[in-house]
Amino acid sequence: MFLFILEGFLMKNKKGISAIVGYVLLITFGIILSVIVFNYLRTYVPTDSLDCPDGVSLFIKNYTYDCSSGELILNIKNNGKFNVEGYYAHGVNNPSVELATVDLSRNFDMDLSEDGINFTGIVYFKKQAGSNLKNNEEIEHGFVLDEMIYSLQIIPVRFQLDGNVQRVVSCGNARLVQELVCT
Repeated sequence: MFLFILEGFLMKNKKGISAIVGYVLLITFGIILSVIVFNYLRTYVPTDSLDCPDGVSLFIKNYTYDCSSGELILNIKNNGKFNVEGYYAHGVNNPSVELATVDLSRNFDMDLSEDGINFTGIVYFKKQAGSNLKNNEEIEHGFVLDEMIYSLQIIPVRFQLDGNVQRVVSCGNARLVQELVCT
């Protein structure tokens, strides 16, 4: 009788131990697998950020803004050391707000402009691929706005080589802000 009780006690403990061992092995396997996946995926994250070189600069030489028709004509000059492909254009539609949140690239008008095209939120200076605004060149771009804009923010964009790949780089350090007054 004692042997039967002892044998039953040992069997119960073995079942409990095997379940615990199974959970420990499962958790260990999950941790090892997550470390392997993390080290593999870490190689896909770029280590260096692409920054514009110092000397990228755009200048609004003059502008005309007809508030009644919503036409905004900008005469933009590249007064920096490097070629620039285009720019992000954002506006402020509330005079008490400083942050430009209205995307003006969708209002780009090719008929009012010398050259250029709007593509993926960027206003490019030239229609032809690979063309850019060179140092001391000027261009006239026009926008037809559907609401009153009090301030304009322009962030230059250029292409840079990253290894063997051309990447679009936003030059936030060369941001240009222009207050607009109706003419």
